[in-house]
Amino acid sequence: MIRGVAAGLSAAFVVELGSLIAAAGATASCMDTEECPRRPDGEGDLGSLLQSHTPRSQPSKQSLSSKEASGALTEIQKDYIVVNGRGFSRYGAQTALLGSYGSEQHLTAWIPPHLSFTKQPEDAWLADNTIFGPAVWIETSQESRFDVDLSITAIPAVEIVAGLDLNSSDSRKFYLKNIRLASMFKLVQALNTPEFEANRTYMQEQMDRPRIVTAVWILIEGDEAHSSFCSGGSLALKVLKKDVMSVSGHDCDMKTWSFSPDSVMAYESAKIKFDKDGTVASLEIDQATVEKSRGMSAQTCAAFHMHPE
Repeated sequence: MIRGVAAGLSAAFVVELGSLIAAAGATASCMDTEECPRRPDGEGDLGSLLQSHTPRSQPSKQSLSSKEASGALTEIQKDYIVVNGRGFSRYGAQTALLGSYGSEQHLTAWIPPHLSFTKQPEDAWLADNTIFGPAVWIETSQESRFDVDLSITAIPAVEIVAGLDLNSSDSRKFYLKNIRLASMFKLVQALNTPEFEANRTYMQEQMDRPRIVTAVWILIEGDEAHSSFCSGGSLALKVLKKDVMSVSGHDCDMKTWSFSPDSVMAYESAKIKFDKDGTVASLEIDQATVEKSRGMSAQTCAAFHMHPE
């Protein structure tokens, strides 16, 4: 009889323990909650910023590559866009060149962070370290979401693609072209050279939570057939003057052209982390964490990659 009672108690204990573990798993992270914080400006919720994901299964490199190749612009809001389930900030994009750096606004904790880029990039930070990313198409129904005249802001493809004339390009279509840094490690190395000691000191002492632009989305007017220019060649970016950057390529069908932040529709930024000796320790791409995204819905926890302050 004692053995029967013990067996019954053991079975009940196992069932109860299983229930507790299941309940804990359902509430342990923001992935499974239904509430999503509203932005103070009432611009809508953050629920569609981030794709849902299951931490236990990581997508293969092949699946990530194919997803990037079939780029989709799925959401356009005042302060961000979503491409392939990843969020890119629009806040202050008119001051964001690749490699520009600046501060996060004081006493704010926005997603995406509200940044003010006040310093121009240095050519040495970009040398042999820039590449084109995917192109994503803007549907006619999406054009008004940008709240700008795209025909005025966009760079015509005829100014970019070699051998292209007005008769061979559809000037009624618009797309975003990604330009990004190829290696964060190379950028850290460049920032840590003696030449830029004054820049590092300024970032640490004069800036609040400094960030640097690591990717931009450029608005281009043209058709799909010519959107993969310079896909196999090398790329070179240089600062021509304040707020103007030139783009040239080698072994690709592209002219030398230039752009200003007026044509930047969105960007990716990284927080600059310093060692005790004043050198740059790492660059952390802005992204949401469980701490910052507690209470967010299942669709809010993977695209803006903001690290805790």
